[in-house]
Amino acid sequence: MATQRSSTEEIKPGCRVIEKDASNIEAPKPADGNGLFTSQVAVLTPEELHAEKKFRLKIDLIILPLIATVYFLAALDRSDVGNAAVAGMDEDLGMTSSQLSYCIALFYVGFLLFELPGAILLRVLTPPVQLSMALIAWGTATALMTEARNWQTIAGLRVVVGAFEGFVQGAPLYLTFWYKPQELATRGAIFLSMVSIAGSMNGLISYAIQTTMDGRYGRPAWRWIFLIEGIVSVGFGIVLFFLLPNTPERVKRGFTSEEKAIALRRTQEAHNVPHTRPNMRQLVAALKDPKTWFYALFNGCTAMSQAAWSQFLPVIIQLNGYSATQTQLMTMPVYVAAGVSAIAVGYLSDRFRARGLFLAGGFAVTAAGWLVLFVSKNKDLSYAGTFLIGMGSTPTVILEMAWLNDNMAGYTKKASALAFMNMAGHVCAVASSFGFRDGPNYYIGKGLGAGSASFAALMVPVMMLYLARQNAKKLMDKDTLLARELRLKSVEEIYDAHPDFMYSL
Repeated sequence: MATQRSSTEEIKPGCRVIEKDASNIEAPKPADGNGLFTSQVAVLTPEELHAEKKFRLKIDLIILPLIATVYFLAALDRSDVGNAAVAGMDEDLGMTSSQLSYCIALFYVGFLLFELPGAILLRVLTPPVQLSMALIAWGTATALMTEARNWQTIAGLRVVVGAFEGFVQGAPLYLTFWYKPQELATRGAIFLSMVSIAGSMNGLISYAIQTTMDGRYGRPAWRWIFLIEGIVSVGFGIVLFFLLPNTPERVKRGFTSEEKAIALRRTQEAHNVPHTRPNMRQLVAALKDPKTWFYALFNGCTAMSQAAWSQFLPVIIQLNGYSATQTQLMTMPVYVAAGVSAIAVGYLSDRFRARGLFLAGGFAVTAAGWLVLFVSKNKDLSYAGTFLIGMGSTPTVILEMAWLNDNMAGYTKKASALAFMNMAGHVCAVASSFGFRDGPNYYIGKGLGAGSASFAALMVPVMMLYLARQNAKKLMDKDTLLARELRLKSVEEIYDAHPDFMYSL
């Protein structure tokens, strides 16, 4: 049987404890009074380790592909306005560059309104219902854009798409129910890299539609882009409802009783309390926590680059003198490189249990890419700059989510902090979209990207210093009367303020 590691062992960041000789560990009883008892890492026999590896592989093959596909389709429908513009939408509807910016930016209005409910209500609505509903709704709105006769219709439907994509932002939280913190960056990189792959596929799909379906049944290519991508999202939403597992404590289909027990133990080791409901006191605690606003700052700076890069990449490339079809194809290698970078950095971050150093490095690479675009007059060098932006900024999204999960406890507090972080990002994404109104050079947008990434690279060490000091304070106060009293409480009561919960750098 699996035993539990004693709370008196050496404490490592993320409350993981390491013991060289597991055979000498005496299992503590719940009566020892530590509120983190259920989160202690189990000491497994070789047979149990083998069973857990098989279980992890199983959820890798079920959950990851499903969530990755959700993000793939979300990214397709989110960024298809840029491809549709290149395919002739702006000319057919008489859109100015400012009106195109409005269509892109208004997506984030809906996103911001529904992002917090989308995170907090995940356990209430259940993941299969919430995520499948979101897909069906935004897919329908995307398909309806094929009938647009003016830019205002596109803008209004983009608000609807953004609202339901806001509900999908519960997906990273859903992964924390099934994976341990040291497994999250790699898995997060896999499903978030779908955003990059979707970007490359959007170019390929748009190229294929432009060359084979333009004018078919009297519809120009850009209308087919919206129709096809919308229908695919609706169809997958129906599939997702039946295939996506529920939370570990509520899952019924597709898992044996032994696998359900493994899932329940693992979710508790990741500081999750089964059957937890939303708690408004934790929402307030997230608002008061400086860590929330550090992560919001980082994600905001990431979004300044990611939004501009993903939404305006076809426009930026086309400005270098390439044709519309060449532009669609040339976006593909940029997105692929960004996806590979995300997976590699996510794996290394998990491998070395380091978040801050990799995050600062990602921001530095991003800033360098924007600087190249700002000063370069050479189209090949400018094209290389778009690679640097993608390869630097895409991993930072994963690292921010993984780092927040490492350092936040309590279901509602973690969900709220994740939502606030993403909301800050999307506010900055809107600002970034409006920064690209001074075509054809777009110096304002490029300057915002370079400046925000540089600022974030400097702020990451400040965050690391803050966390190190918080850890030192917990260690210094660990034997005080207050610490002994707090130690009796669970993470749902006092969150990551628990005396034995150590922060990851």
